[in-house]
Amino acid sequence: MNKSVYNKILSKINLSGTSGLIGLIIIIILAFSIGMIFSGDNNSNKDLHQHSSDEARVTMWTCSMHPQIKLPDPGKCPICFMDLIPLETGVGDSSLGERQLKLSENAKKLAQIQSQPVIRAFAEREIRMVGKIAYNERNLNYITAWVPGRLDRLYADYTGVTVQKGDHMVDMYSPELLAAQDELIQTKTAIESLSQSKSVILKQTTEATLIAAREKLRLFGLSNNQIEELEKNGITSEHQTIYAPVGGVVIEKNVKEGMYVETGTKIYTIADLSKLWIFFEAYESDLPWLRYGQKLEFVSPSFPGEKLDAQISFIDPVVDPQKRTIKVRANVDNKELRLKPDMYVTGVLKSRLDANGRVIDLKMSGQWICPMHPEIIKDKQDQCEICGMDLVKVSDIGYSTTVPDDKYAPLLIPASAPLLTGKRAIVYVEIKSDDGSIFEGREIELGPKAGDTYIVKSGLAEGEMVVTNGAFKLDSELQIQAKPSMMTPEGGVVSTVHQHGNQLQPTIQKQNNAKHNMSVSEADSKNNVPNELIPVYQAYINIQKSLASDNLNTAKTSYNQLSDAVKEVDMSLFNGESDKQWMSFYDSILNISGTINKSSNIEKIRNLFEETSNIIIDLHKYFGHSDSIDFYLTFCPMAFKNKGAYWIQTDSVVNNPYYGEKMLRCGEIKETWSAK
Repeated sequence: MNKSVYNKILSKINLSGTSGLIGLIIIIILAFSIGMIFSGDNNSNKDLHQHSSDEARVTMWTCSMHPQIKLPDPGKCPICFMDLIPLETGVGDSSLGERQLKLSENAKKLAQIQSQPVIRAFAEREIRMVGKIAYNERNLNYITAWVPGRLDRLYADYTGVTVQKGDHMVDMYSPELLAAQDELIQTKTAIESLSQSKSVILKQTTEATLIAAREKLRLFGLSNNQIEELEKNGITSEHQTIYAPVGGVVIEKNVKEGMYVETGTKIYTIADLSKLWIFFEAYESDLPWLRYGQKLEFVSPSFPGEKLDAQISFIDPVVDPQKRTIKVRANVDNKELRLKPDMYVTGVLKSRLDANGRVIDLKMSGQWICPMHPEIIKDKQDQCEICGMDLVKVSDIGYSTTVPDDKYAPLLIPASAPLLTGKRAIVYVEIKSDDGSIFEGREIELGPKAGDTYIVKSGLAEGEMVVTNGAFKLDSELQIQAKPSMMTPEGGVVSTVHQHGNQLQPTIQKQNNAKHNMSVSEADSKNNVPNELIPVYQAYINIQKSLASDNLNTAKTSYNQLSDAVKEVDMSLFNGESDKQWMSFYDSILNISGTINKSSNIEKIRNLFEETSNIIIDLHKYFGHSDSIDFYLTFCPMAFKNKGAYWIQTDSVVNNPYYGEKMLRCGEIKETWSAK
C-alpha cells in the first residue's frame, strides 16, 4: 500500500474512541491482505523458478566409500552397507562432449592441474649400454696339422705368448711327408736321366709327375723356398717345420709335445688383438635409436676418465629370450693393445630421430656404406676394398635423408602427460574458456620414448596444451560420471565381481544386455547354446541350497549333478573361440567337482563354492541364459561376506533362509545376472 495514502487514513481516525480502535484494526487487516496479494505473486514466481531448477537437477544416491554405486533411491551401500548420500547431478553443459570435463580456475588450482604445450622438436636420447670386449672373429687364425705325424717340438709352449708372422711354431715328423719328398727327388733325378731320351711322351709324363710332386708338398704345408731347396740339395728332411701365418697372441694350445696327430688337428689358435669387438646389451626399447654404422663412446674401469670410440658393426636380429635384450656388436681399434678381451665397458650412444623415426646423422647424410665392413664409407656408389661387396645407401638402413629443420621434427609431449594402459595412450587436452578450462580426453598414438618426452605420431597438434600433472584425477572424475575414460573407453563404471582380501565383493556394472552373447557366433546362437546350459544353472542352484542347509552329502551329490550336466552338453554346438571358452569352463568345473568328492569338510566346500560361482558367472557372461528360465536369482550381502551361498533361486525377493538377510534381485547388483 502507498505510504502517503496510509498516513491520510490514519489522520482521519480518532484513536481515542472505541470506533477509532475498531477502525485501526480494520486498516491493519486490510494492509496485511494487500501485502499478501503482492508478496504471493512474488513467491509464486520464486516457487516456479525453484521448481524449474529442481526439474533441471536429478538426485542420485551414492556411497562415500564406493562412488561407483549410484542408485535412484536412498538406502544402504551393497558393498560396505554404509548409508547412501545424495548426489545432485545437474543436466550439465550441453556443449560439452562425452570425453570433456569443465573446471573453474579455482577448482583447477585445488586439483593442482598443470599443463604444457605440445612442441615440435627433434627427439634426442642418450642410450647407455653395458658390454664386454671379445676377440674379433675375423682376426682369429688356426695352425693345424696338414699331414698325420708326431709333434717332436712345440716352440710356443704356453698360451699368451706373442708371435710374429713367419715365426717357427712346430717341428713335426711325418712318414707321409718323407715319402712325398723322396717322390720329388726321384722324379727330379728321372727327368735329368731322360735329358738325352728321344721319347717325347716319356719326358712329358715325367715332367707332369714332377709338377704333381711339387703340388703335393705344397698341400702338405711346405713353402716354395723349401721345395726349391729340396730339389737343389736332394736331401730329405725327417721333420717339417710349421710357421706362424700371422702375428698375434697364442690364445689356445691344444696339443703337447710327442703327441701323434691326424690331418686337420688344431695345434694353436692365434688372435690378432689390434682390432677387437665389443658386445653390448641393448633393451628392446632402444632399437628405434640404433643403426648399423653409428659411432659411440665407451669407458672402461681400467682407464678411468678416458673415453674411447667404437662403431656399430652388427645388430642381432634375435632377442635373447632370457635377458630380453639384443646384442649390439661394435668394432674398436686396439693398436696399442691396451684393451683386453673380457673387459667390462659401458657404452653411451647419442641419437636423434626425425618425424619418420629415422636416425639423423649429418656425417652419414648422402653416404654409401659396406654392409659387412661399416668402416668402409664413401660418398658415391662403389665396392668394398675388403670384401668386394657393393656399397649401399645409408638411407636404405634407416638413416634420415632430410636436413635437420624444425618442419621435419616430430611432435613431443612430456613423459608424464600420457596415461598408458598397455594398449592405448590417453592424454587430456586443456581448452581455455571464459569461465574456466575444458579438459578433453583424447586417445593418441605414441612413438619411442626420448628421455623425459614421448614422440607423438598422431592425435595432437603443435601448440595444444596437454595436462602433465593431475591427468589421473581428471580421468577418475570422468570414470565416476560413467563417461569414456582410460579404463572404460566406451563409458560406464568399471566393475565386475572382484576380490577385496578374502571377501568376494559385488559392484555395479553398466552393461548392455544385448552384448551378453557377443562372443558367441551366430551359428552358436541358432543352435540354442543357452538352452543346453539350463541343467548346468539348475545344478549350481541346487548346490547353493545344499550349502544353505549345511548338508554335506547333498552338496557333494549336487556337485556330481553339476559335473554330469556339464558332460551332457552337446559339444557340437561350439566352434572356434566359443569351443575354447567352453572347454575352459568344462575343465574347471570337473576339476572342482573331483576335489569336492574327496572332501569331507563342508567349510572347504564353501570355499570352493566361491570359485564355482565365479566360473558360473563367467559362463553366463559369455553364453547367456535361455528365455525359458522363469525365476529370480537373488543376491545376499551376508553370503558374500561369510563365503556362503551367493545366488539363490526364488519366486520373488525374500529373506535368505541361511543368513536371514533381505535379498536383492541380482539385476540390481549385476545386470548380466538378470534371469527372469
